[in-house]
Amino acid sequence: MGKKQQESIWKFNDDEWKVHITSEQLKEEVLKNFNLEKSGTIYYENGNFQEETSWDLIVPNKLITKVKKYIKDNS
Repeated sequence: MGKKQQESIWKFNDDEWKVHITSEQLKEEVLKNFNLEKSGTIYYENGNFQEETSWDLIVPNKLITKVKKYIKDNS
């Protein structure tokens, strides 16, 4: 079994949440399934801007419950 995926969710502002995802596949699925824009923050391995390692997705209030359930069911 591969590296454990990590997801964290926190309130970003009055209208949005940030969801931290470490799986590129899960990130792509969430973006596609919930019609979200590209990630708000991209993290890279050891300062190497070639290899993305995790992402913070911005999720509106109206979708956060569905996104949380999707992540729980698919991680």
